[in-house]
Order: sequence, then C-alpha cells, then structure tokens
Amino acid sequence: MPTLQEILLYFDPVGPIAYHTDERILNPLSEATEIYRNNGNMPDIGQAKIVLAGVGNPQLADEIRSYLYGLTAVLPKGDLVDLGNLRQGKTPADTQIGLGDVITELGKAHKIIVLIGRDTHDTLTYGKAFTRLETPYNLSVIDSVLDIMPEEHADRSHYLNELISEPDGCLYDFVHLGHQSYLNDAEGIDRMNELYFEVHRLGALREDIRESEPVFRNSDMVVFSMNAIRQTESPGITFPSANGFTAEESCQLARFAGLSDKLSLFALAGFKPDRDVNGQTSALAAQIIWHFLQAVNQRKSDYPFSDIKQYQKYLINLPKTGYNLTFYKSPTSGRWWIEVPYPDTKYPRSLYVACSPRDYQIASDGEIPDRWWNNYRRLS
Repeated sequence: MPTLQEILLYFDPVGPIAYHTDERILNPLSEATEIYRNNGNMPDIGQAKIVLAGVGNPQLADEIRSYLYGLTAVLPKGDLVDLGNLRQGKTPADTQIGLGDVITELGKAHKIIVLIGRDTHDTLTYGKAFTRLETPYNLSVIDSVLDIMPEEHADRSHYLNELISEPDGCLYDFVHLGHQSYLNDAEGIDRMNELYFEVHRLGALREDIRESEPVFRNSDMVVFSMNAIRQTESPGITFPSANGFTAEESCQLARFAGLSDKLSLFALAGFKPDRDVNGQTSALAAQIIWHFLQAVNQRKSDYPFSDIKQYQKYLINLPKTGYNLTFYKSPTSGRWWIEVPYPDTKYPRSLYVACSPRDYQIASDGEIPDRWWNNYRRLS
C-alpha cells in the first residue's frame, strides 16, 4: 500500500484549464485549492480535509473542473486538494486495484473523498476499498435504476449483488434514492425489502426532499448517478429519462450529503460527455460538488462525534407492539436519532440511527417507523 503522499504517483497532474467564471467573483475556488499540476509543486495531502480526484474520463473531469473552480470559494485555503486524474493501468483490473489502494489509504487518514467518475460500476471498487478498513459501512446510491437482480440474473448487476454476497464484505446497510418505477422490475424492489434495505421512490422524495437527509447522515459513502436527474437539465448522461430530480433538488441532495458528519466518500457517475449540450451537465455537476463542499464546511459535529446521551431524550411506549422507542434530538442542530437495541439481550448495546421528525410522529401515532424495523431485523 502507498503512503499518503505517494498516492500522487497514481495520478496525472491537472493540465491547463480555462475556467468558466464571472469577473464579479472575487475569490474563486481555484485560488483556495491546492491542485496537483505539472509545475512540480506537490500538494500537501496530509494537511487537507477534502481530497478530489478524477477517476474515469480525464477530459470529463477537467471539463467539470473548468466550471467548479470558477465558482466562489467555500473552504479555507488548503482544505481542498485536487490529486488530478487517475492513471490507467495496463488492464482495467489494474486500474481498479490502484483506485482501491488510493481510497483505502485516504480512508485510513480520515480524509473526505470526492470522486468524479464515469459510471456506477466503480461502486464495487469503492465498497471493496472500504471493506479493507475492516469497519462496517453504509452505502447510499442516487440513481434512476436499482442495481440489484434476482440471484439467477446476478451477473447483470453492476455492483450490489457482489457487494452483498462478499464473504468478508463489510456492507451493513444500503439505501437507494430516486428510482423510477417504470425503469425497474418488481423483483428488484422485493429483493431490497428481503434484505431490509431502504428504497425511496423519486416521486415520494420530490414531495418532501427533506426526508432524504437522515439517509445521508447514516451513510459512509454516497454515489450520485447523474442518470437520476431529468434529461432536460442534465443531457450528458448514460441513460436519459424525461423524469428525474431537478437541478435544484440535486444540489439539495448533495448539500444533505455534505452535512453528514459520518460521510467520507462522495462520488459522481453516469456521464456521457458526447451527449452534453453547451457544457450543461458539467456545469451542473460542478454545482453539485460545490454544494457538497459548502456543506462539509458547515458540519455540526453531531453524533457520532458528540455524546448522544447529552441530547434531548424522548420515550414513546407502544404497548400494542411490545416495544418502547427512544428518540434523541440534538440541541444544536435540531436533528433526530432513534435508538435500536440489539435483539440479543446478552449484548446490552444499541445502534443509533439518524431519523426525521416524521419518524417521531409515526411513533407518536402508535406505529413503529420502517427505519427502526429494518435495522432491528438486520441486527437479529
């Protein structure tokens, strides 16, 4: 495995880029970012809080950079380091091994990773890299199509079937956001329910986008496929659809992801550059990343970085179900968690799962929220 600074050996420096910007922006993000370039200057990865890299098509990554670095700075100087573009190995397998090494090493150093990828296939590599850290992780994917197949068609899955079947895998929870029903078979939804994984339909999320926030707060990794965005607002994508999230909703989702104290990897995927129109998709991708970066700078250091026992505690007795539920509310951010005890009473431990005020209202009305049930059954 490489050392932290040796990670740069896996990357090609960023070449000259003409930024798309407005002269009225006095402090562009380019001036606050340490970018690995051909001039011999090596960015200090150790001092960085966030590390960005292109891991697919270098021309695509540079096009997104041309819009991103022309936006206003949202981070203190040096907090963001751009590693450049991942070098291609002799074979695709070699490239994936190198990518996995980079993610694992950055994970050990507790860096927040932002990746500009090509498609969702790389999610398998991201997951395997997290497994090397030997800590259970939660993965959330924003996409129009669920990547899970019945077992007899497992070879058609890009990543999820393999991640959940790895003998030594560390995937604990998976949540899918934004699927469009007419693009998905019922068998995939059924399989998700069998595994107690959450599924959030596009229409349901668009009714109240805030219900996605606890999902990201529970996540260690988020992969955002641009295919989840409607074609009129993001034409340069792999599988265009007339429906999807709006540009504004997409940036809101990225913001929720950035605010998550737990999340350490955010990846964009699903690009088809030759379908783009006047850089529209690249410009939107840049703004999605910008909203993520801005939110990282506004994190609250809530649980698990503060003691949840110091939060406001709410007890709800549900005699009809035989369970008592305990909720916690942060006095600083107003965000909620629900306590899920381990079913085996030999282990007096609990899992604290991020939830929404709606989950508390459901419990107050005498019902057990799905988030509690799914985690309780998964711990069984």
